[in-house]
Amino acid sequence: MNAHKAALRKELRARRRGLSATEHAQRSNRAAQMIARLPQFSAGSRIALYLPFDAEVDTAGLIAVACRRGIRSYVPVVSDARHGRIGFYPLAGPTRRGRYGILVPHRNVGPVDPRWLDLVVVPLVGVDAAGKRLGMGAGYYDRVMAFRRGRVDWRGPRLIGLAFDCQRVESISAEPWDLGLDYLATETGLLQYHGGGSCVIGC
Repeated sequence: MNAHKAALRKELRARRRGLSATEHAQRSNRAAQMIARLPQFSAGSRIALYLPFDAEVDTAGLIAVACRRGIRSYVPVVSDARHGRIGFYPLAGPTRRGRYGILVPHRNVGPVDPRWLDLVVVPLVGVDAAGKRLGMGAGYYDRVMAFRRGRVDWRGPRLIGLAFDCQRVESISAEPWDLGLDYLATETGLLQYHGGGSCVIGC
């Protein structure tokens, strides 16, 4: 493991854990509102989002809005830990503790092909000014979205990172296979990445 990245992960995880319960809830709700403004977040859409752990931005408010709007929601479930694979399963009915203690649905139907999702809300530990993402290091999202790197005219679902402002850094050293984001939602606004830079599209 890259020592610099390991140290950065430790620092950024500590930052988000350092938020009080009230701050965490308020900032999570504001960040979720940014995503709810996107055109992809509308009736009939298919979205994937995560069920949080380790003080990640809470997605409960986003899930509630998706339900009210008639959006079909899916969550990641580890399907092959040895090879770092996840699948996106419908979020419906009761949940249970899965790998790493993360909540997952009882899988009574198969996963959706990620190519047919409209939006994927991606958890992250850190993100830089160019939209390069620092995850937990297992590469699950990099693998499941690898098909995007081979596309020219169509890239599949839009990827939006969900984070607190305290998780933003100037630069992250990325590998060729690392997942790049299309958007970033935080408690203070919505950014769209393009050509190595970003622009504010909501606040």
